[in-house]
Amino acid sequence: MTKWCVRIAALFVVLTLGLIGGGEAQAQKKVRFAYPSSADMGDVPSLLAWEQLKKRGVEVVPTFFPKTDLAVQAVVAGEADIGSAAGIAVVKAVESGLNVRIIAEQVRNEWQLVTPVSFKEPKQLDGKRVGYHAPITVTEALVKWMAQHYKITPNWMIIPGSDVRAEALMRGQLDATPAEIVDVLNILSAKPGRFHVLISYAKIFPQLVGSMYFTRADYLQKESATVESVLEAVLRAYRSAEERPASVKENALRLLPETKPELIDAIAGSYKELRIWDINGGAGKERGEASIKFFEEAGLLKKGAVNFQQAFDTGPLDRVIKRIGRK
Repeated sequence: MTKWCVRIAALFVVLTLGLIGGGEAQAQKKVRFAYPSSADMGDVPSLLAWEQLKKRGVEVVPTFFPKTDLAVQAVVAGEADIGSAAGIAVVKAVESGLNVRIIAEQVRNEWQLVTPVSFKEPKQLDGKRVGYHAPITVTEALVKWMAQHYKITPNWMIIPGSDVRAEALMRGQLDATPAEIVDVLNILSAKPGRFHVLISYAKIFPQLVGSMYFTRADYLQKESATVESVLEAVLRAYRSAEERPASVKENALRLLPETKPELIDAIAGSYKELRIWDINGGAGKERGEASIKFFEEAGLLKKGAVNFQQAFDTGPLDRVIKRIGRK
């Protein structure tokens, strides 16, 4: 009897260790993700992708930073594994010698310059209060391009957050600001007839990259399979949004409870028209090189300081596209 007890006890230990080992083997892979601002409509597909990834054993833990540079710094410092940030912010980091690479596009350039209707042309903004998000951001590149193109010198004001700048504009604290689609529609609906879109940067610069997914080159090398899993989930979310626009509304109301329900359809319609979410990842050489040239012309990047190969690594994206097909 004692001998059987010993054998049963030994078997119990083996089974217990096996279960523990199995639990470790099945433990979820964790990816720390850095966002450059609070969640908005552009983040909906990625947030949905994270939900799907969790079911497949990859847990994406998001952190929403108040400023773009903080999100970039988090990835550079190893406090986050992957992040999203304005394309110019990542390219500038590469120019500074930091070991980061753009791997895909999160959202296309969606910015529109909003002003009171009294401003009929950009030249009228000379000496006026023009707000943008922060230094080394797409918003700065766009307004600085405008200043150079129209030979004007606005009174620059740095105000983080498209929604915050939209509120400042409506209160008369700004004369113009680039705003995201959701904030443009908020302004136009809240103050009908008082404001308008003076410049649609999204239509003028369709080749310009917007917010980009990026990571460190060493993480990309060590965790290529994880990066590909993340990109595949994101592309599938983009394609789902393209195929079923109604799902954008459903999930936006769930994930972004502060968004006005009455504006969701208009926002989704604008996103679809401008193809804000690129179903093929949007980090190709043609757009990448065009964007680098734009940043140089806007005065935010030294000419010839960074090329496409230094700032982008589309290897993981190319492999994902090969696996799921190009559309």
